[in-house]
Amino acid sequence: MSGDEGAFRTLFDRWRNPVLGYAWRMLRRREEAEEVCVEAFCRIVEGRWQPTGGFRAFLFTVTHRLCLDRLRRRGRWGKVLTLLRADDDGASSPEAAAIADQRLARLEGAIAELPEQHRAAILLFYGQEMPSREVAAVLEISDQQLRSALSYARKRLRKELHPAEEVSP
Repeated sequence: MSGDEGAFRTLFDRWRNPVLGYAWRMLRRREEAEEVCVEAFCRIVEGRWQPTGGFRAFLFTVTHRLCLDRLRRRGRWGKVLTLLRADDDGASSPEAAAIADQRLARLEGAIAELPEQHRAAILLFYGQEMPSREVAAVLEISDQQLRSALSYARKRLRKELHPAEEVSP
């Protein structure tokens, strides 16, 4: 049993932060994100994952579904944070940091306005750097549907963030 505990600890240590980050970005409530993270790992302990499939895809599928369940129970959508947090250490001045914060806030708002599937696709593909086939598996859509969702989301984000620039087909 200690070998199983050691293996679980290794998986938990490796995947806790990415799962917690994704759950937090979807739910915007730290306590709920932590509960979702624990629940996702409980599913692994319960033996629901079979080694025939990809572990990361299974883990994020479970996490995604748990987040959706929470959001549906809330009766409204929570806001989603940005794909990746900006590194404040790179700011050369207070003015540059303020501009970066404004851009980040605009991006966060634009992501939050995306439909749920597009928002999840952006967060998994860019935020978690998952390959498209894994994202498609998590969202239970075809690879073509994923490419379409990502394209739509990128166009909408571009339009929201740069309204003066017309995007040519």
